[in-house]
Amino acid sequence: MSVWVAAVAVIVGYLFGAVSFTRILGRWVLPGDDLSGLDVKLGEGTIRFNRTSASLISMKRGPGYGCLTGVLDMAKAAIPVLVFKMAFPDYDYEFLAAAAAVVGHNYPVFYRFHGGAGLSPYLGGLAVLDWVAVPVVTVLGTLTGVLLRNVVIAYASGVIWLIPWFWWRDAGWPAFAYALVVNVAVWVALWPVMTDLSRMQRSGEIDRKEAMQILRGGHPSLDRAKYQSD
Repeated sequence: MSVWVAAVAVIVGYLFGAVSFTRILGRWVLPGDDLSGLDVKLGEGTIRFNRTSASLISMKRGPGYGCLTGVLDMAKAAIPVLVFKMAFPDYDYEFLAAAAAVVGHNYPVFYRFHGGAGLSPYLGGLAVLDWVAVPVVTVLGTLTGVLLRNVVIAYASGVIWLIPWFWWRDAGWPAFAYALVVNVAVWVALWPVMTDLSRMQRSGEIDRKEAMQILRGGHPSLDRAKYQSD
């Protein structure tokens, strides 16, 4: 593996990931609106979504635009990963590009390092790296949440299953490095809102269905919550 090509893969992946389609699309569908975050009021409590992501567009403008943003975020990670996978089939540069795309999405240099949570670019990159892993780790994550009776864990724990998955596939150190970087990037970004939702679910302020709708930017929950951006 060439250090120079590896560095280029990281830089290209990061720059692709740093393109914020939430902000680009948001200028069209939410002109003049604050896209840095959102306060969602639920009963006596308030949850702060402080990530600029497809979920934010879904919360503010509806699931159709949110889905479009998510697809674009997946594509921006998939493209550089596919390029390096095809250009260097005997090496693992694509894993570096995929990890860097998630980091760029969460901490974009173009927007003062304030970005999303990384789930969309993670899925986009993983679909190119190992498409079988996408349904497998997603199902395993969901089952983990069901067993633990925690929707928040069901929503994001599929990322954790990447580590044993790549171990089982004997994928090598670049795959493990990718899995570790993605886990750190996603969990650091999601931790504040996920801990708030877990607390509210345990206390009975919201049920499991509401927690999942909120995480996905579901409009029914947000209508009831009477959200207000600041």
